[in-house]
Amino acid sequence: MFQNLRTLTLTNGRIKNLDADYEQLNIRGAVAIQQEVRLKKVSTHGHSSFYFPVIVQSFTSTGSCTLKDYCEMEELMNAGNIKIRNGHIQKINSSGKLVAEEKLHCEKLDAIGIVKAAEITAEHFHLKLSGESEIDLLSAENILVEKDRVTLLSFLKKKLSCHTINGKHLKLAYTKAKIVEGEAVEVGENCHIETLYYSDNYTIASNAKVQHIIRREKEC
Repeated sequence: MFQNLRTLTLTNGRIKNLDADYEQLNIRGAVAIQQEVRLKKVSTHGHSSFYFPVIVQSFTSTGSCTLKDYCEMEELMNAGNIKIRNGHIQKINSSGKLVAEEKLHCEKLDAIGIVKAAEITAEHFHLKLSGESEIDLLSAENILVEKDRVTLLSFLKKKLSCHTINGKHLKLAYTKAKIVEGEAVEVGENCHIETLYYSDNYTIASNAKVQHIIRREKEC
């Protein structure tokens, strides 16, 4: 059922005293929020910066957005360029550029575009590459990395670079990693893996390179 929320729209300025009566914040310009935000919904289109923790149910960004402190969200929709310091987000849908400077924990992450992060932990991680993505540590139960649809951009620029990838069911393509560890691992096209650890089974595409393959006993 559609719910009318008490909504505030901001177009510019530095905001330090949001009225606690509002439930939704709309940003439609260049706005800096210099206080903690606890709302049901935030929608930002333009250039926004949040300097203190952001606790919301739903966050939508279609411009350039920076979250400089901790964030906690049920759902994040990104169709622009968003940078997060660290936080816990249940569900992420990103079709632009997503950057996590520290640790990002989520239940489900679906991204088309670019992801750059120090550490991501998730239940389900799905990335369609449209550029160069970098994640130092990627850990998820189910991981699927694939190339986005064919474009003029060279496939060499569509890749994911990681130090470590670990999980249970991994299906990788266009991925370069030092360590990959999983139960069932599918190393797809144009992957370059230094060391692959597996416990159940693995496959390697003909044009993929894996230097070392080591079987590990599954933990009880």
